[in-house]
Amino acid sequence: MWTIGQLAQATRTTVRALRHYDEIGLLRPTERTPNGHRRYGPEDLRRLYRIRSLRTFGMSLEEIASSLEVPGAMETLLHAQLAILSHRAEELDALKTQLTRLLDHDDPDDYLKALEMMAMFDAYFTPEQQDSLAARREALGPEAVESAKMQFRTLVETLLACVRTGVAPDSAEAREAVAQWDALGAAFHTAGAGTETATRRMWDENSEEISARMPWSAEELRGVVAFADAVRAARG
Repeated sequence: MWTIGQLAQATRTTVRALRHYDEIGLLRPTERTPNGHRRYGPEDLRRLYRIRSLRTFGMSLEEIASSLEVPGAMETLLHAQLAILSHRAEELDALKTQLTRLLDHDDPDDYLKALEMMAMFDAYFTPEQQDSLAARREALGPEAVESAKMQFRTLVETLLACVRTGVAPDSAEAREAVAQWDALGAAFHTAGAGTETATRRMWDENSEEISARMPWSAEELRGVVAFADAVRAARG
């Protein structure tokens, strides 16, 4: 038999915890001395190890008490706890992905702006769509992505020039520029994933915020997008 202090020392449990377990009926000592001192036996020790093991799974004391007392409750509780932990693991994976995206940002000293963009991104793209976009970027590779960024800048300037000089939407020049624009965007989207629609909606509802991170004004970029729409409409 062990005193409460001996049991606490042997199992690396606090005396306070053992007293609490006794108070709530989770672990009552086998005996008490005439003076009221607790004495714990081998069965109490085994029960304590079960309690501590279940605590490592994140279970509450109430859940542990139920699982130890009700026949068949343990398996049900373990399945439920496994589902909870699996969900938490998915949330952690999502957070890891967000942190990786943040640290890979072009301007690592401007984390707040990157976080704002990530929050905006999460509001418009489902996790599956984000995975699809990430997979496309990975498949293209860093060099292709950098090349696409340079091509994007060139195309924006080309389309801006068309807008400023009044190039007709049905002209060969306009059609060629927009064809390149569409091909560039398509390289980053997977057919049927819905990412192109989500991208357009994000732009339509947040053009000011997105433009603030680019070398062109929101008015200029909205003009480019409207011109591209007119070219697509003209070519049918």
